[in-house]
Amino acid sequence: MNRFRIHRIRWVTPFVAVVIPWATFAFPIHAAGVLVLLVGPPASGRTTQAEFLRKDPGLPVIAADDLIGHNPQKFQKYKTPALNGVDPHLDPALNELVEQALRTSDLSKGVVLDGYPASKIQGDFLTALRKKFDLPRSVVIHLTAPDDVVRKRLRGQSRDVEQELKDYHREFDFVSLYFPSADIRAVDATRDPAEVAKQVKAILQSAH
Repeated sequence: MNRFRIHRIRWVTPFVAVVIPWATFAFPIHAAGVLVLLVGPPASGRTTQAEFLRKDPGLPVIAADDLIGHNPQKFQKYKTPALNGVDPHLDPALNELVEQALRTSDLSKGVVLDGYPASKIQGDFLTALRKKFDLPRSVVIHLTAPDDVVRKRLRGQSRDVEQELKDYHREFDFVSLYFPSADIRAVDATRDPAEVAKQVKAILQSAH
């Protein structure tokens, strides 16, 4: 092997090592399926319905609670516990985690976002992500349950139900105002979870 070839290999190898990861990052992953935004009060079965969608039709699920739980060090509230930090669900740090999750998910069938976006900053970021990943128009599955039903379901649990209800109403109001062109479908979450799942599946099939 001549000296020129050796130098060429030494130069090309680090170049490829830099360019290939950059190219993977730079080009969007195209999603052929539907972008599902799951919204609902506590105890409305959002996690249950997300699991139904994960199993059939096989949509990846990106849940805000999971991202927060697995990455507490990313959020202001947990970085400085002595201070009253921003609610993690509203923290801009969630944006980066959602993007990372999208990049590592198979979006060919679509994707479910559970609990995101919940603020204008997150909404702006999701709008940019839709362009970057070529995501389709969103379908909002609004799992509905009266506040009194939620209170009854959560009675005796050590959680701030009233605050959770306020957070839910804020999130839904935000989504409905920020995404006026979104296809918002209300689904009665007081019924049997399997019946709810059947209706959700039918909605998504009709949305294609």
